[in-house]
Amino acid sequence: MRKLTILVLAAGLVCCATPVGVRRVDERTVQRTLTANALSVGQPSAPSRQVLSRLGLSDFRGDPEGTLAALHEATLQEMTPDRLFALAEYSFLHAERRRSREYFVAASIYAFAFLYPEDGSAPPDPFDPRLRTAVDLYNRSVARALVTDGAGILPEGEFPLHLGTLELSVDERGLEWGDRRLHRFVPAAELEVRGLRNRFRRAGIGAPFVAAVASVPGRTPDAKSARVLDGVKVPVTFVIRYEDARAGLRSGDLRGTLSVYTESVESEIEVAGQTVPLEYETTSALAYALEGSPLWSRGIPAFLRGGVLPIDDGLFMLQPHVRGRVPVVFVHGTASSPVRWAEMLNDLESDPVVAERYEFWLFIYNTGNPILYSAALLRTSLRNAVDEFDPGGSDPALRSMVLVGHSQGGLLVKLQVVSSESRFWDNVSDRPFDEVALRPETRELIGNTVFFEPSPFVRDVVFIATPHGGSFMAGNWLGRFASSLFRAPQNLVDVSVDFARAGIGAGADAVGSSIEAMRGDEDAQLRREIARVPSSVENMREDSPFIQTLRSIPIAPGVRTHSIIPVLGPPPPEGQHDGTVTFEASRIDAPDSEFVVFETGHSTQSDPLTIQEVRRILLEALEP
Repeated sequence: MRKLTILVLAAGLVCCATPVGVRRVDERTVQRTLTANALSVGQPSAPSRQVLSRLGLSDFRGDPEGTLAALHEATLQEMTPDRLFALAEYSFLHAERRRSREYFVAASIYAFAFLYPEDGSAPPDPFDPRLRTAVDLYNRSVARALVTDGAGILPEGEFPLHLGTLELSVDERGLEWGDRRLHRFVPAAELEVRGLRNRFRRAGIGAPFVAAVASVPGRTPDAKSARVLDGVKVPVTFVIRYEDARAGLRSGDLRGTLSVYTESVESEIEVAGQTVPLEYETTSALAYALEGSPLWSRGIPAFLRGGVLPIDDGLFMLQPHVRGRVPVVFVHGTASSPVRWAEMLNDLESDPVVAERYEFWLFIYNTGNPILYSAALLRTSLRNAVDEFDPGGSDPALRSMVLVGHSQGGLLVKLQVVSSESRFWDNVSDRPFDEVALRPETRELIGNTVFFEPSPFVRDVVFIATPHGGSFMAGNWLGRFASSLFRAPQNLVDVSVDFARAGIGAGADAVGSSIEAMRGDEDAQLRREIARVPSSVENMREDSPFIQTLRSIPIAPGVRTHSIIPVLGPPPPEGQHDGTVTFEASRIDAPDSEFVVFETGHSTQSDPLTIQEVRRILLEALEP
């Protein structure tokens, strides 16, 4: 009897279950159902499925092209945003499965017609989730249409489609980049980035690509792009503007213009009477440019023996100069190279305010050379760049530079904003410079490298892990060993010989006896016996006359100073170091700002907190 009762109750429960009802699930399950679309899960979204359901078109999988044709015909009879969006999504799905350029183009047209009505209809509501999906469908469809089947960029001319004929024109102006030309376009979506902490994409309209830059034979280099190194990669975006897309769908006569825009020139465009931002991928372009770059392996060899610089005076850029943008000049440290600024460049270039108001320059030098010599090269390169870009002196942005130096680079930066008078010369000789007998070429070189005046182009300096009071590492066995391996360039060796001849420096006492013993080439013998050029590491010893002299020289009035100091441990910073420089040796007197980065080492230029502090300084410098 009991078993019978249980069976009757169970049957009753089954009979009470309704064809329509609910069951409780977690919120994420519902969210996935509501937001799934062709881009996120490879399946049509709920709104698009609803459109097909209402029209009785349920066989998309079995007959995709027939279903799309029927949906297109229904849309011509009643062109609603719902149907245009469904056509864009289903066309994209079919194009992906067949790798069909034709259907990618169709998807971009439908998405464009949904986004930009020119028939008096209201544009999509900004709260409609389909708005962002339609932008992504358009961007992805344009990107895939440009490269599908290896057929290359869409050609100019007529393009037959199942929904009509597209007459496409190509705006060639965007392919020009200064005195060079863009080529070898790679979709950013196909590039996996490694080695950078963040990957940035600026949201907007357009298909983001990365382009290579090629010189044009016979074309005279433009001064504004002459300092851009070969091998640089440029963030670009492609846009196809369809002329009154809805009317074109109705008539089957479609017209469009394909344009390419570069990130450094255009941030937004007008489409169908609306101002819209362009979509760019800055991170993939930076990583692509650094892939396989010889700069990665330059650090130690350039310290030991130097060699030819990538550009004569060491200053280069990643983009052509834009009038009105303030240069931020990055100066790397010892046994390093400009590629070590990659994390900072990646983050700063992604900030819309920073990218709009600043441009980034990079200085490369042979870091084993004496610091005064490298600082003189930096001074010359900045002066050369200003003369090249603004010979008339009408651009105030070029006279508001921000110099950012890491480690030894910070010492080079400080030398741009001090008046040294004869202090460095006095460390070498007790005779006035004008009274010492030197060859003309030696006199010119020493005059340029020993006497410094503040640069008129610099308004802010940022010191990162800079050994203002010297580095304890420079004086230990490792520093001495590194210095012993350094080989100075020939012009500095010649200076050392001239100094010895003039009775200056440690080699002077040996000159007399050396000359008496000479047979043959006097200069060669002198070089072997007395020529000794101190390396930058020797300059940075805590007891070095150079470092003590430079620390005693105040920074010129009107220059804002900022210190970023890393230490290995937690607060307080006093008595700590970063593995190379003590906290106390990194400090300067009365800085405009001082920021301590705790629990990080000497290479703090890649630390997120250091990068954010540099960003803060740049934004503050824009304030009146």
